[in-house]
Amino acid sequence: MQMASKIEDHDRLRKTFIIKPTMNCNLRCKYCFEFKKNGDYYNTHYLNIEYVESFIERVASIFPQSHILWLLHGGEPLVAGIEYLRRMIACIRSVNEKNGVDFQFAVQTNGTLLSDEYVTVLESNADILSERVVSVSLDGPQEINDQVRFTIEGASSFSRVVNGIRRIHKSKLDFSTISVIGSHNVDRPVDVYGFMKEIGARLCKFIPCYNFSDAGEPERFGINPIQYAEFMCKVFDMWVHDLPSTPREKSLVIDPIVTILAKLSNVFVTWCEYRREKCDNFVCLYPDGELWLCDTMDHVTMHDFGYIGNVKTMSDDEFRKAVSTPCDACHYSEFYGAVTKVCHDCDIYNLCCGGCLPMRDILGKKSSKLLEDYCQAKRIMFSYLKRASDNALS
Repeated sequence: MQMASKIEDHDRLRKTFIIKPTMNCNLRCKYCFEFKKNGDYYNTHYLNIEYVESFIERVASIFPQSHILWLLHGGEPLVAGIEYLRRMIACIRSVNEKNGVDFQFAVQTNGTLLSDEYVTVLESNADILSERVVSVSLDGPQEINDQVRFTIEGASSFSRVVNGIRRIHKSKLDFSTISVIGSHNVDRPVDVYGFMKEIGARLCKFIPCYNFSDAGEPERFGINPIQYAEFMCKVFDMWVHDLPSTPREKSLVIDPIVTILAKLSNVFVTWCEYRREKCDNFVCLYPDGELWLCDTMDHVTMHDFGYIGNVKTMSDDEFRKAVSTPCDACHYSEFYGAVTKVCHDCDIYNLCCGGCLPMRDILGKKSSKLLEDYCQAKRIMFSYLKRASDNALS
């Protein structure tokens, strides 16, 4: 009876699979960590669509009651071509019908390749496109974006991204943005926030650029964690000011603001940085078939606790374990314990949950002061948003 219950739990697998058909990209953003982090090898290899189809079908067969989000990522995933996207979507639709699973897909793109053909394909499959949203990378208005986000030829990528967004606006789809906050825009929260409102993004996610040398000095547009926290607090003030006068259908969701507010209200959150479950919710498939817990992990220094195995050589039993309990397939628990050992006595640990553990590890090895600032930045954001929330309710 216990065994049947266990199998049933496994069958109801809920995960996000990050599929990276290539680490290659048609842009050369000045702060990009992928090219430096994982080496040239990943930038020249492509994962055959047959392997992606096989992977999706294998998950559907072994976990017949699963709910999976397949996130097409990179590099730039659209450089793999329109047929790649079509076949992946067709495979997802097929296993939904044949296996009774609930599979959806999502796309993270730099937006420069979003032609009418791509948007048509996405729109015609909106029923299985997660929340009907395409996620586009953009750091702000042109004068900001042009400081860092260039084509391979060194030209501005801004107009191409905006044209892609316009095509989405003409469709029945929505779009969200992911913005890297670095030295090029951290002092311009008004401009960044105003631009995101202007272009009509549904959700904006602001990601800090924590690029530092081994000596702990900022490089490649890197900023200190406290700079990022101050940026987010300023964005929060503008966002709160706009809320009463913004129609609900046009309201802008901003992360990590909404996640922090949810944590303060004891509401369940999905962003792993603010959950104790951490990396267990993700499995990342790379172009050579390697499975990793998270694409934040450095493939050289974090191999022992982030590398799960190669999908091309796994038996079904190995595959089941790797997919259902990925943290148990490597030495992640040891890493988790080591990185969070100083967290448990912290008064905001229940809120921040240690943050992003791979990033904590990276920063801590570069500088103890950076790690202190990382924790202090969390404290600044939580205390600032809590104080504002308390004042609003009083």
